[in-house]
Amino acid sequence: MRAPGGVLALLVAAFVFCTTCGCLGASTSPTGGGITPVDLPEPPGSSTFAEALAELDLLGAEGNLNVTGTTVHQVLGTGVDLDGRATSWALGLRDGDGGVRWLTFGRTGWKEISLRAPVPAEEVVLADALSPADLFGGQGETISAAMTRLGADTVDLALAEGAYVVTVRTDAGMETFVFRADTGEAIV
Repeated sequence: MRAPGGVLALLVAAFVFCTTCGCLGASTSPTGGGITPVDLPEPPGSSTFAEALAELDLLGAEGNLNVTGTTVHQVLGTGVDLDGRATSWALGLRDGDGGVRWLTFGRTGWKEISLRAPVPAEEVVLADALSPADLFGGQGETISAAMTRLGADTVDLALAEGAYVVTVRTDAGMETFVFRADTGEAIV
């Protein structure tokens, strides 16, 4: 399977994203006193890309995170399940002056991060691309079979240059699939 140009950049960006946005493990409670843990409800562990974008729109309307004049050049999702819900999303944006910005969305909402990773030159027009949920709805059997073979619960997803790259990765191995962003058709 031949992936479109820029896959190396996508994989590097995904690796950097995964290592900078990972969750910290829970610490153990001290025995014999100390601080008593309080059980608070946890925020949702995953969200669809549409939910994440709705939150970004709300932040923009409130003036908390200004993305006016930017264009999307890359979308990354980590911990994506077969319903298209991810534990985190990242957007690689280009400002009107050509500068690159990265935004991440997870349990704490959207935030801008400092990441010196390039974005592909081609703009991603989100209105022309299938949503991740729709992609997984159409290609769920293919992706699910690979997840079962490798013992994975979730996958990583990248959208750039007119294609979705879905990577199933575990200690047992790795499989990568490339699909057209507009139709979901497999690219061989």
